[in-house]
Amino acid sequence: MQDQTRLSRLSDMLYWTVLVLSAALPMLALFYAAMGVLDPASLLARAPELGPDTLVTRGQAGLIAAVTLVSVLPMVAALRAMTRLFDQYRTGEVLSQGNAETILGIGRALILVAVFTILTPTVQTLILSWHADQRTLKLALDGGTLGFLIAAGLLTVIGWAMREAAQVKAENEGFV
Repeated sequence: MQDQTRLSRLSDMLYWTVLVLSAALPMLALFYAAMGVLDPASLLARAPELGPDTLVTRGQAGLIAAVTLVSVLPMVAALRAMTRLFDQYRTGEVLSQGNAETILGIGRALILVAVFTILTPTVQTLILSWHADQRTLKLALDGGTLGFLIAAGLLTVIGWAMREAAQVKAENEGFV
């Protein structure tokens, strides 16, 4: 079966890629968070509207690190779920209740990623501006984030549809 072989090969490549990313992303986030705590003034590059002489304390840097680490969690969850899904696909398990639930979970996690993409810079800028002459609250939504949010919503709907299809498949197998 040619299509199954192609699906298996592609899923195997994606499995390993996503597995590596799911391990590397938290380590990179930890590294950059630690760098910010070690050199709090370097965090001002994230908020160019603040003056270069704005005081940034280690406490502020720690809060920014915490926000950064929390904001990475939904992406790590999505990547780990993708790893499970690609593992199932590479072994030939395609239309199952478990895979449908996994796709639904990935969609929901990616919606959170989009929300954190909007909120994280806003919260970080607010934290950085605590000691500035004027506090700054910056909320930005660009086309890329909006497109990502729509794609995550689409994935969520596909997960729901696959759940229904897997239930129909299971019912049909019960009749045979």
